Amino acid sequence: MLPGAPALGADVADLIRIAARHTLLPHPDVVAKMNGAMFPSVRGPMKDRLRVIRHGTSDVLVDDNTTPRWALFWSHGIRATHSAKGWTVAHLWPGATVRDPRYYTALGNLALIAEPLAALSDTSGPFADYLRFHAKAVYGFVPSGAPIPAEPPGYGAIAWRYLDPIPDPRAFLRGQMLRLANQRVERLRPLMWPAQ
Repeated sequence: MLPGAPALGADVADLIRIAARHTLLPHPDVVAKMNGAMFPSVRGPMKDRLRVIRHGTSDVLVDDNTTPRWALFWSHGIRATHSAKGWTVAHLWPGATVRDPRYYTALGNLALIAEPLAALSDTSGPFADYLRFHAKAVYGFVPSGAPIPAEPPGYGAIAWRYLDPIPDPRAFLRGQMLRLANQRVERLRPLMWPAQ
């Protein structure tokens, strides 16, 4: 039997600073402009991927991490549709938020983290509390029913990095949705703009 995971102890502060240097967050101006979920989507089982399902009173697309990635990229003028090599899109409040269309693609719930450090942002990872407090302090974002995060030790000393803002993230997103013709986009369009 293996022993329990090693206690990180005094190394936690160094790990947090390293993780913050290798994390890109949504720009606060962009988060304020977008104000909520960018796509009507949720994470679901592989067998349901790309299916439209009823969620409460609306229809949503069952997705993998693609729409959260598009939310981060497109809201900052990055045209990419594929994963960025070496980066992971992390949800700051995992669990129920990935199954809730209000939060799955909400920028305040997302971060782009260097793959080797992504485990630090997992639910019980030492970086998770810092990211959640940042979302509350900078974006005013806390999912309904989630505990209000307290300021973790050393938070004020962290230098946060942001993606570059663009003047009109909604127009860029709409342009991407009109320009692309893949299956995911084709299924999202009528959910986002039903009258068109």
